[in-house]
Amino acid sequence: MRLPVHAADRGQAGVGSRPDDTGITLVIVGDTGLSGSLQPVRADAGLRHGTPHSWRQLTGGIAAQINGDLNFANLETVVTDRNNLSAPDKAFNFRSHPAGVRHLVEVGFNLFSTANNHSVDFGEPGIRETLRHLDALEAVGLKAHSGIGLDREAAVRPRGIVSNGASLLFSAIGIGAGSHRAAERRPGQLLYAAAEDFSAVVQRLAGTEGDYRILSVHYGEERQVMPGAADVRKLRDEAVRAAGIDLVIGHHAHVAAGVQEVDGRLVFYALGNFLHLGMQDTAGYGICRDYGLLARLHLTRSSDGRFKAGAVEAVALTGMHVRTEQMPASQASARMHVLNHLASRLDDAAAKARGVRFTPQADGTGLYCAPGAADAGGRVGALCRGWREAPATPEPLARQIAAACGGSHVSSARRSRAQASVKAKPKMGSAFSALFGY
Repeated sequence: MRLPVHAADRGQAGVGSRPDDTGITLVIVGDTGLSGSLQPVRADAGLRHGTPHSWRQLTGGIAAQINGDLNFANLETVVTDRNNLSAPDKAFNFRSHPAGVRHLVEVGFNLFSTANNHSVDFGEPGIRETLRHLDALEAVGLKAHSGIGLDREAAVRPRGIVSNGASLLFSAIGIGAGSHRAAERRPGQLLYAAAEDFSAVVQRLAGTEGDYRILSVHYGEERQVMPGAADVRKLRDEAVRAAGIDLVIGHHAHVAAGVQEVDGRLVFYALGNFLHLGMQDTAGYGICRDYGLLARLHLTRSSDGRFKAGAVEAVALTGMHVRTEQMPASQASARMHVLNHLASRLDDAAAKARGVRFTPQADGTGLYCAPGAADAGGRVGALCRGWREAPATPEPLARQIAAACGGSHVSSARRSRAQASVKAKPKMGSAFSALFGY
């Protein structure tokens, strides 16, 4: 039995009404925060290593790409205008001024996940601050946020969004500290690692009436470009194949991972960083891990009544630590081949799943078109007319990619040092700060 969309989330259009011929376009990006660790928040700029960067400076190079009907980001920070919140005894604590988050909304972002380990950086007061400020932003264009809540019911409840006459549903689950696990009278988030929490979020999302279901998941290992087998079982098999979730958006790796398709439903295993002043410049990480991923999904209603992605555009990003921009075409095309290499490792005939391959375009972006997309109307037909499947990767580049993407990027010894440094609350320059900006 399907449950009704929460009354406050329905908007003016009727739930379940049919969309118009333009379909729906979703832009999705990764980890976002507007200040470095423990930097003071201010209304006019974010600070990185003490240097202010105005909101327009931060987004000026990428704002034009935030052009979907829905534009999603993983907001990996507390949102507060207070500098007197007590920070916990851990390595990195992120906070962003609500004026900066408002700027993101003005740029076009209207859907945020707050289910992650840094949304709880300043404890319960920080959770309440974030909820207060994000709720206020719904008056100026933010359509929904999901992840943390004032109690378990608020954290598990899907948020409903109406776009072009269709109802979309959005939920999020993460890996926040166990002490901030949402309970009946305790603010927090539900935990990906807790089987009962994952099941509760997925089943509630699957059981709520709507046209398209989106699940944001903060999970896994940092810097890993391939999901573990247990994560594939949870995300692909439990959420997508069994529960019918239409889109899974993964985070926490801070690098881009592969994309998988199951009967028109998509799993983005990781998008990497989008714009986060607390992260290090990834330019030196090598071809497999030196970019972030912006994806533009063009949804159309198929003959069976379901919304599916008729076309997906992939945009490689650079400068995500301070001024995000589209990667130059000469470099970005090679990152499309990286995504295709990762896709080849996601093919699974037994699960009726295949990795999504992107055909490099002249501007360095990638394009995937679903079968029959060239015959569709509107944006999808225009994009896919004349499209050809992705070509084979040239042999020298294929060897370079295979070497860069192989194995674990962070050695066991380095991970041990990193974990030890976290316990010791390290200063700038520790081994663990190779990933973060501080």
